[in-house]
Amino acid sequence: MAIWAPLKETLISVLPVVIFLLAFNALVLKKPLTNPRELFSGLVLTIVGLTIFIQGLNRGLLPLGTIVGENLTASGSAWLILAFSFVLGYGMTLAEPSLQALGTQVEELSAGQMTKTLVVQIVAVGVGLGLVIGMLKVIMGWSFARVIIPLYLLAMALLPFASQTLSSLAFDSGSVTTGPITVPITMALGTALASGIGGRDPLIDGLGLVALVAISPVLCLLILGVALR
Repeated sequence: MAIWAPLKETLISVLPVVIFLLAFNALVLKKPLTNPRELFSGLVLTIVGLTIFIQGLNRGLLPLGTIVGENLTASGSAWLILAFSFVLGYGMTLAEPSLQALGTQVEELSAGQMTKTLVVQIVAVGVGLGLVIGMLKVIMGWSFARVIIPLYLLAMALLPFASQTLSSLAFDSGSVTTGPITVPITMALGTALASGIGGRDPLIDGLGLVALVAISPVLCLLILGVALR
């Protein structure tokens, strides 16, 4: 019975999109499906896989992030929190499948002028720095606007001076870093840290870290774009 409730939730989320795509293809485009058997087996795997993945997040990654955040707060060492945040941000970004795919695509489209390793490493460093800034925000009690506005203004200021290719890539990288691994761990860590510091509200101080994690690799790639231009 425990598996049917999350499976039902996944079906409710996925089926409308699937039905719309199938109806649009049949009624508007009027094209037959290629390999329908493989297509439908893939859809079944998608639904089952998403259900298992979401359960894994709820039972594994989210609780783990919360536990580590609480233990970090109990340590009382700001330097340990910041160092851990950078290493965590860097490491979990390397595990994001969407970033690996983006790096491969960029290397192919640029004919090897910009390697996958370079893109992945710069984005990973950016996420690490973004998580450090986010932890500083929680520790110091800075408002979200006080932190995010200068970062976006800096990105806008760098944009005219960076190459067009890297400008587009920079903002795309911000979206691929907010994937299924980075987001739950970042949110759990931030709210746990805010809960353990006196005078902090988890709903105010603990949230917003994902936005900081997303904009930081954008800035790193824009800076590279300015340097290479």
